[in-house]
Amino acid sequence: MIRIRNPLRPLALVTALTIAGFASAQEAARPNVTQISTHMGEMAMSVEAAGPREVEDRLRFEPYQQLVDIFTRGDLVFLMRHGPTDWSKLDEPNVAPTDCANQRVMAAEGRANMVDMGALLASNGVVPARIVVSEWCRNQQTVESLLEGMAEIDPAISEAMPVETTPDLNLLLSLQGSPDVTPLRDRISAWEGDPERSGPLLIVSHYTNIEELTQFRVFEGEVLVVDPKRDNLVLGYLRLRSAAPDVGHFADALASPLLGEERAFNMIERYYAALNARDDAQFERVLGDAWFVHGESPSRPNRTVDSYLDEIDSYIAGIPDISFEIDSLHFADDVVTVIGTLRGTHSGEVLGYPATGRAVEFSAIAVHRIEDGVIVESWQMPDRLTLVEQIR
Repeated sequence: MIRIRNPLRPLALVTALTIAGFASAQEAARPNVTQISTHMGEMAMSVEAAGPREVEDRLRFEPYQQLVDIFTRGDLVFLMRHGPTDWSKLDEPNVAPTDCANQRVMAAEGRANMVDMGALLASNGVVPARIVVSEWCRNQQTVESLLEGMAEIDPAISEAMPVETTPDLNLLLSLQGSPDVTPLRDRISAWEGDPERSGPLLIVSHYTNIEELTQFRVFEGEVLVVDPKRDNLVLGYLRLRSAAPDVGHFADALASPLLGEERAFNMIERYYAALNARDDAQFERVLGDAWFVHGESPSRPNRTVDSYLDEIDSYIAGIPDISFEIDSLHFADDVVTVIGTLRGTHSGEVLGYPATGRAVEFSAIAVHRIEDGVIVESWQMPDRLTLVEQIR
C-alpha cells in the first residue's frame, strides 16, 4: 500500500517560505507554532507565559494556512466536544443531565488532558471571549478543567470568564436534550464577536449534536473552528496531539488496521518534523530507548541517537537550509518505508568539499521499524554519490 503525503519542511524554511505571506507581527507573536506537514501545525507551551509545570502535549491544528484566522479572529466559533470520558460506565436510561452519579463522566486522564489544553491555549494567547456549555456533567467538567489550565497561566482568565449553561446544547438523544440542532445553529450564526472581550465563542456540546450540524466526526476534546460569516463553514480543527478515537463513536476505526497505519504515519511525520526543526527533545520522544540507525556500508557502522544527530549537524554546517521533503510513505506490517528528497544550498564544507554556492538536490530512502508505539530501529540511505557529483 502506498500513501502520498505532503512535504515536511524545517522550521527555518517554514519561517522563510510558508509564513512569508503572514504579517511579520503575527509571525513574532506565534514563536511556539511549528508546521509539521504542509497542512498541519502544532502549538507548544509558550516559554514566556509558561505556568508552574511543563506541558509535554501539543495543540494540533489544521489547516496550517488558516493560522492567522483560527487564532486571531474574534468572530469565529470554537465548537467543541466534551473532553475524554470513562467509557466503562455508560449513561443510565433517561438519566438527567445533572445526575453525575448515573452518567458517563470524564476520566481522570481526560480531565488532566483538558487542563493541559487550557494551559496551551492561554499560554499562546488563544482565549475565548465567553463559553456556552451543555448541562451534562462531562461538559461541565470539561469547562472546569479548561479554566483550571488557563488559571495556571493567568488566574484572571478563569475569574473573569463568562460561562453560560444552557439546555439548548444538551445531548440530542436524551429526553431532556434539545429536540434538534436549530438552537445550536442559530447561536453560531448570531455570533459576531463580543464588543467588550476579544476572542472566539467557545461552545461545548456533544458528538451527536456536532455531527448532526456539521457532518464532521469529532474526537473527545476536539474543536471545530466555524465561521458564521460563511454560512457556518468549518474552517478547520484543533485538538491535543494525544487525542484518540473513542470506543463509543469510533468502534469502526478502532477495529480497522488503517488506524494502526495512520498512527505509524503520524509518528514518521513527527520524526522528520523534529529532525528538520532540529528539535532533539521531540525527536527522542518518538524513539525507543535502544533505537539505532543501521550503517549503510561496512565503513559506516550503526549509530546511536547522539552520533546520528552529530552527522545531521555536519550536513547542516555545509547546507544550512537543507530540508527533507517526504515524497511517499509505504506501510507493511510494522515497517514504514520513506522515499524523499533533500534540497538546499551548498554554502559550507560538506563531505570534505568546500562551499560552491550551488543549489543541491538528492534523494534518500529510509526504513523504520515500529514496535509498541515507538520507532525501534531505522535504516537511512541518502544518495551521497548524487550530492558529491553536484558539489565537487
